[in-house]
Amino acid sequence: MSEPIKKGDMAVVIGGMSGMGKGPNIGLVVEVVQLIYECPQLGRIWRCKAEFADRLVLGPGCTCPPGHADFAQSWLKKIEPPKTPSPAKTKQLENT
Repeated sequence: MSEPIKKGDMAVVIGGMSGMGKGPNIGLVVEVVQLIYECPQLGRIWRCKAEFADRLVLGPGCTCPPGHADFAQSWLKKIEPPKTPSPAKTKQLENT
Protein backbone atom coordinates (compact mmCIF):
# COMPACT_ATOMS: atom_id res chain seq x y z
CA MET A 1 0.00 0.00 0.00
CA SER A 2 1.29 3.46 -0.83
CA GLU A 3 1.89 6.27 1.63
CA PRO A 4 -0.77 8.96 1.98
CA ILE A 5 -0.42 12.12 -0.08
CA LYS A 6 2.03 14.66 1.33
CA LYS A 7 3.77 17.89 0.36
CA GLY A 8 6.00 17.44 -2.70
CA ASP A 9 4.10 14.48 -4.14
CA MET A 10 2.96 14.35 -7.73
CA ALA A 11 -0.66 13.30 -8.26
CA VAL A 12 -3.26 12.96 -10.97
CA VAL A 13 -6.72 14.48 -10.48
CA ILE A 14 -9.37 11.73 -10.52
CA GLY A 15 -12.41 13.57 -9.14
CA GLY A 16 -13.99 16.92 -8.46
CA MET A 17 -17.12 18.70 -7.26
CA SER A 18 -19.09 16.89 -9.99
CA GLY A 19 -18.03 13.48 -8.65
CA MET A 20 -15.36 10.88 -9.22
CA GLY A 21 -14.26 10.70 -12.84
CA LYS A 22 -16.19 13.88 -13.66
CA GLY A 23 -15.08 17.46 -14.10
CA PRO A 24 -12.80 19.60 -16.24
CA ASN A 25 -9.61 18.80 -14.29
CA ILE A 26 -9.74 14.99 -14.60
CA GLY A 27 -6.37 13.63 -15.73
CA LEU A 28 -4.47 16.78 -14.80
CA VAL A 29 -1.06 16.07 -13.23
CA VAL A 30 -0.36 18.34 -10.24
CA GLU A 31 2.33 18.84 -7.59
CA VAL A 32 1.08 18.88 -3.98
CA VAL A 33 2.26 22.10 -2.31
CA GLN A 34 0.60 22.28 1.12
CA LEU A 35 -2.29 21.14 3.29
CA ILE A 36 -4.83 23.98 3.40
CA TYR A 37 -7.46 22.73 5.86
CA GLU A 38 -9.68 19.87 6.97
CA CYS A 39 -13.12 20.22 5.40
CA PRO A 40 -15.98 18.52 7.33
CA GLN A 41 -17.54 17.25 4.08
CA LEU A 42 -14.52 16.62 1.82
CA GLY A 43 -11.68 15.85 4.25
CA ARG A 44 -8.15 17.14 3.66
CA ILE A 45 -7.86 19.93 1.11
CA TRP A 46 -4.49 20.27 -0.62
CA ARG A 47 -3.17 23.27 -2.55
CA CYS A 48 -1.47 22.04 -5.71
CA LYS A 49 0.59 23.55 -8.50
CA ALA A 50 -1.87 23.21 -11.32
CA GLU A 51 -1.02 25.68 -14.06
CA PHE A 52 -3.63 24.32 -16.45
CA ALA A 53 -6.46 23.72 -13.96
CA ASP A 54 -9.89 25.01 -14.86
CA ARG A 55 -10.18 27.73 -12.23
CA LEU A 56 -13.80 28.61 -13.07
CA VAL A 57 -14.98 25.59 -11.08
CA LEU A 58 -13.16 26.81 -7.96
CA GLY A 59 -15.77 29.46 -7.22
CA PRO A 60 -15.62 33.15 -6.39
CA GLY A 61 -14.26 32.60 -2.85
CA CYS A 62 -11.09 30.81 -3.99
CA THR A 63 -7.94 32.48 -2.72
CA CYS A 64 -5.54 30.37 -4.77
CA PRO A 65 -2.66 32.21 -6.37
CA PRO A 66 -2.36 31.94 -10.16
CA GLY A 67 -1.08 28.54 -11.29
CA HIS A 68 -2.52 26.77 -8.23
CA ALA A 69 -5.78 25.03 -7.33
CA ASP A 70 -7.20 23.32 -4.24
CA PHE A 71 -8.26 19.67 -4.37
CA ALA A 72 -9.74 17.27 -1.83
CA GLN A 73 -7.40 14.38 -1.04
CA SER A 74 -9.99 11.91 -2.33
CA TRP A 75 -9.80 13.63 -5.74
CA LEU A 76 -6.06 12.97 -6.03
CA LYS A 77 -4.28 9.72 -6.90
CA LYS A 78 -0.63 9.77 -5.88
CA ILE A 79 1.90 9.06 -8.61
CA GLU A 80 4.54 6.82 -7.09
CA PRO A 81 8.08 7.98 -7.90
CA PRO A 82 10.16 5.52 -9.92
CA LYS A 83 12.20 3.15 -7.83
CA THR A 84 15.92 3.81 -7.91
CA PRO A 85 18.29 0.86 -8.10
CA SER A 86 20.30 0.03 -5.00
CA PRO A 87 23.95 1.21 -4.89
CA ALA A 88 25.13 -2.39 -5.29
CA LYS A 89 23.00 -2.86 -8.42
CA THR A 90 24.23 0.47 -9.83
CA LYS A 91 27.87 -0.59 -9.29
CA GLN A 92 27.15 -3.94 -10.93
CA LEU A 93 25.67 -2.17 -13.97
CA GLU A 94 28.68 0.16 -14.21
CA ASN A 95 31.06 -2.83 -14.28
CA THR A 96 29.29 -4.57 -17.17
